[in-house]
Amino acid sequence: MADTRLETLRKRHRTLDRLIDTTKSLARQGELTQLKRQRLRLRDRIAQLSA
Repeated sequence: MADTRLETLRKRHRTLDRLIDTTKSLARQGELTQLKRQRLRLRDRIAQLSA
C-alpha cells in the first residue's frame, strides 16, 4: 500500500514539473510560485515515505 501511495505522489510530482515548465513560458509568476511550493511539499512527502 505504501508503494502505491509513493507512486501516486511521484506521478503528481512529475505532473507538477510539467505544469511548472508550461507556466514559466507563460510568465504567470504567482501561479508558478504556488506550483513550486506544492512540488516541494510532494518531494518532502516522497522522501518521508521512501525512508
